[in-house]
Amino acid sequence: MNFNLKEEMKIILIYILLGITWIYFSDKVLVYLFTKESIITSIQTYKGIIYVLLTGLIFYLLLKKYFTQLRETKKELKQKNKKLNIYTNQLKKGNEVLKDSYQTLYEQTEDLKIMIDFINNINRDTFTDVDKFLSILLRTAHKLVPKSDYGSIYRIRKEKVQYVDAVGHNLEKLKKLDLNKEVFNIHKQKPKIINNLLSKENNDLTRKQHEKLKDASENIRQSLTFSLVVDDQMLAGISLDIEENNEANFNEDDIDTLEAFRNLAESFYTFQRYNKLQGEFQRDIILSMIKFLEIHDKYTGGHSEEVAELSREIAKKMNLNQKEIQYAYWTGLVHDIGKLIIPRVTLNKQEEITEEEYSLIKKHPLWAYESLSQSKRLNEIAEFVLYHHEKWDGSGYPEGLKGEEIPLISRIISVADAYSAMTSDRAYRDALSRDDALKELRKNSGKQFDPEIVDIFIGIIESMDKVV
Repeated sequence: MNFNLKEEMKIILIYILLGITWIYFSDKVLVYLFTKESIITSIQTYKGIIYVLLTGLIFYLLLKKYFTQLRETKKELKQKNKKLNIYTNQLKKGNEVLKDSYQTLYEQTEDLKIMIDFINNINRDTFTDVDKFLSILLRTAHKLVPKSDYGSIYRIRKEKVQYVDAVGHNLEKLKKLDLNKEVFNIHKQKPKIINNLLSKENNDLTRKQHEKLKDASENIRQSLTFSLVVDDQMLAGISLDIEENNEANFNEDDIDTLEAFRNLAESFYTFQRYNKLQGEFQRDIILSMIKFLEIHDKYTGGHSEEVAELSREIAKKMNLNQKEIQYAYWTGLVHDIGKLIIPRVTLNKQEEITEEEYSLIKKHPLWAYESLSQSKRLNEIAEFVLYHHEKWDGSGYPEGLKGEEIPLISRIISVADAYSAMTSDRAYRDALSRDDALKELRKNSGKQFDPEIVDIFIGIIESMDKVV
């Protein structure tokens, strides 16, 4: 389900070629047909609207299959949840049937508590940290099958086995093993009992690999193994082990317990990949639009991404919460997309622009707002983009807000945007030095910019210089 880099480049390349062709030939035709700049500017506005509609259609056709992938993944998640509902119903029925057997009921109740604890432990941080998720997975499986003495869990990364955690075994030695994923083909998706797992017959290992695996492992007599599979791809493998001198044995009840647990774990893994896919998809689309903006306006190359990074650093320094930090980053990334509607001739004009042209340029936050507010994923930052050209003293646009009337994220973007613009070449001037740009920020602190944010930002830039 991961995006193929070639597919992403294909989207960007198509946009670039289409954009260059549209801008170059349409401008040529307009200049050939008309000589008055006012007529050209007027037609350029309509031309931009036509281009937005045309590219929107092409965009839809290019990305249709990715939306299909998202739907399929969501469908798989629903199927996993159905299995969980079935298991929950089985527990309820089992509660009725097993009233006469206190010990069995007690064990199942304990299993349910363990699974509930597992669910409660899967927080936002765990979702973004695969190793932490897998470690919790192993520890929970070990609790569910208390007769197991040892255990280990590994992930598959770049076709290699990478051990993440272990109970009893030597984790440091396990992590140093160089094993291809095929060596553990004996590990099936559903839980399976295997005797003498570490014997040479049960693993496709070289003699040297087998010796190192034995050295890193405790002596075991019996194992209960299973793997996590999402989208027909093996992602991880777990082994619970009984030591050599322990006479206990795994049984069908242990298999059933871990089968239910495996379904739960795969559901979480599917949900994690679904969320990650959406995030990557969204970012790739936005970056594709920004790349085209950089073709449209030759003076904004890398500007949006720089503003996004600087805004994120300011938000972190202000100790904003994770959600607000993400808002700052995404707002910085898309703050100028409204300029796609403005004629390229106006954006790249080297001589002084007219009042009419400046009025047109000042509409770009509003056009961006109208576009972003229609997106379910981006509507939360639409207002921040709308107000990123407001000024602390109330002299900005589009509404003349002042002071703390301006949303905090918009005030952050304003400082980062101004610094990035000042330290970049523009049609009407060369780039300012870092020191000159910081002087301008200090000079306009309390006028154009929030004084607190200016102080924080200057501290960030100066600390970066010390690191360098």
